[in-house]
Amino acid sequence: MRKVALIHGWGGSYAATWQADGWDDALRAAGFEPVGFDIAGHGPQGGSHDPADYADLAGDLAARLPDDLFGAIGFSLGTKLLLELEVRRPGANGRLVLGGIGDNLFAPEQAGPVLVAALRGAAQEPPTPQVAALLDYARRSGSDPACLAAVLERPANPVLTEARLAQVRTPILIFNSRADAVAQPDTRLCAALPGATHRLIDGTGHVGLTSDIRFRDAALAFLSRG
Repeated sequence: MRKVALIHGWGGSYAATWQADGWDDALRAAGFEPVGFDIAGHGPQGGSHDPADYADLAGDLAARLPDDLFGAIGFSLGTKLLLELEVRRPGANGRLVLGGIGDNLFAPEQAGPVLVAALRGAAQEPPTPQVAALLDYARRSGSDPACLAAVLERPANPVLTEARLAQVRTPILIFNSRADAVAQPDTRLCAALPGATHRLIDGTGHVGLTSDIRFRDAALAFLSRG
């Protein structure tokens, strides 16, 4: 059975993101074996409240991924971690499907301080629609707010630059929505990964992408071509 890892976004969990949206069943029906777990600091199991313990989320992920992956599907933060791993060890995780990522890949988390304040109960004003959607996504995962705040406050990770992305060797599908205020535009990313396949759809926002059947169908078709 061809193993495919599913890596959720910041604030999410494997159960609340992938299982809730039917990805497990769809992958099995297409002949794949889904492999999933929660990013460090995420999910009902909790974790450390010390940002330093999340300094290398990609390394923590690599230690838990099986060696015989056929491919991996990421959303938002999960896509960043998968690209970081691809740069470190090109081709090690097979074909990559990356959803909810654009030129924000090259920039700091703009909503980070606002999200941290909200998670710690110190927000000075009502959240923007974008921040409110991310907080709702986090609530649905059952994650500890203090853990999620610590993840956002983690020490700076290596920046994914065009020079580093030039190491990418594996086939990649990048899938985004025009209504995604987090991951648009993606012109710089397209230029950095000219060999990748890019799909852009209308309709859904950032946190709703994994529940959009067009994303799931495109991911399965891309993986099935391998």
